[in-house]
Amino acid sequence: MKKQLSIFIFLILLTSSNLYSQLDKNGNPIFNSEKIENINFENLEIISSYYTIKDNIDNKQSSVFINENPTSDDYWNFSTKLPSYYFMIVDKGIVNGMLMLIPKNDDSFFYNVVIPGKKENFQIPSTLKGKITENRAKELAGIKKANASIHNGVLKFNNKDFQILKYNDIIEEVKNIAKEKIIKNNDSESLTIEEYIKAESKGGKLDFKKTVEEYNGFFINFDGIMYNKKDFAILMWGAAVKQAGITELDKAQLLWQKIYERNLSEPELKALRKGFESKF
Repeated sequence: MKKQLSIFIFLILLTSSNLYSQLDKNGNPIFNSEKIENINFENLEIISSYYTIKDNIDNKQSSVFINENPTSDDYWNFSTKLPSYYFMIVDKGIVNGMLMLIPKNDDSFFYNVVIPGKKENFQIPSTLKGKITENRAKELAGIKKANASIHNGVLKFNNKDFQILKYNDIIEEVKNIAKEKIIKNNDSESLTIEEYIKAESKGGKLDFKKTVEEYNGFFINFDGIMYNKKDFAILMWGAAVKQAGITELDKAQLLWQKIYERNLSEPELKALRKGFESKF
């Protein structure tokens, strides 16, 4: 199913620079993708997605638009110079880390890693070698105008052979990076859900005050309703704690009031309820 980066994920990504100029109505960079699969790993979940050639290279609404009628060279440049995959490492509905596989000019790749809870952003070189990723090679070979084909696991383009990075090898590398750089840094496993929420709500992964301050203007339009930044941070908190496992609004309200040592106002309670009702 096609999708764009959700408002929830985009808010997390505000800690890093935007790579693309075209934005959707929520301010998200438009680089259309499709989900590949969910992978259970170390009591977490890895969600892998693929940035397609179709609906990007020839789509004026995409931030990576090249041409409405791409040439064979356009297809090749898009396929070998732009990211193919991104991965989210998810724990109890909370994104602990994000990885994007990015090509270099020397038939190698690197991962841009974002750890939103710690506002960390760093790069890790891939040990894999090749010119093009498996999903990108298969899609390219299926486009008649691209003049590409796959034979015996090798991509042929302009009478030249190019090595393909296998998807399963990339997944194994992502697992290793997640284990070393993300899971080891996550000390929430020994906490109950409520303890985890209390620990992360002030200055942690569930504190969205600084995140919403990145928005220009005084109000945020969400689902046709205008929220001030304080209330929208509460809306996001409500959505996050529900994903973490708090399924009753009353329980979430009491927990918030215990954490912040005051009662919610009526507008704040409405924002919390909206967060509970919304599907990010």
